[in-house]
Amino acid sequence: MKGTELGVWVDEYNFSSATSEIELTFTVGEGETTNLDSAAQEFSALLAKADLKQNGYYRGADPNGFEAELRDRFGAEGALVTVLTQKSLPACVAYVLPNATGYEMAFGAPVAGIVTLNGKWGTAAGARRGLRIYDGTTVVAIQTAVNFVTGSTTGGKAYLHVASITGVAVGATIKVQSAPDGTTWADEGTFTVSAVGGYSLDLTGTVGKDIRLNCTSLGGATGIRCMAVVSLG
Repeated sequence: MKGTELGVWVDEYNFSSATSEIELTFTVGEGETTNLDSAAQEFSALLAKADLKQNGYYRGADPNGFEAELRDRFGAEGALVTVLTQKSLPACVAYVLPNATGYEMAFGAPVAGIVTLNGKWGTAAGARRGLRIYDGTTVVAIQTAVNFVTGSTTGGKAYLHVASITGVAVGATIKVQSAPDGTTWADEGTFTVSAVGGYSLDLTGTVGKDIRLNCTSLGGATGIRCMAVVSLG
């Protein structure tokens, strides 16, 4: 798979065109539990964390640009960061870092080269693996469902990156719906959208294997550009 099949979103921003390289790492700390009966060192797993290193290009200190958004999130919690893999597939695998913190801004300035800007994100809030279920500009409409093969009896999470709103949205409603058979649909939760940004939603109980978005109201807007990911279990 080519590196250009990866993508990265941070809240309302698709930073793929400003990014040259990403390195996503999941780690679990270890605590030594060696005892007097041990034949060798013994360890127990501690808390997990996820880090994303994002290398890119500095294209000026423009409002809403890569530099400005890294700066605004530096040392602050609450960012929704998503890495897409094989993004040419509509239902591609996505890794989500919820409640992420910006930990690093590193500039590189070769005299005869391109100025680079690298960032780093981290979260201990439970990184999730899921599938992208929608990426586009929605009107009031039911979107194509994604088949997860198996559903969940323990709920899951849904994430929504709202990139732009055409017009003004006041309480737009975008539902996450599921069905066990692609026919009998039930509401699993609703995103209420009035501004761009990253949104998270808890899914509880039994969730069917077929999952879709259903935009039931634009709240006065004429279109909402968004990308959605669902993680089950």
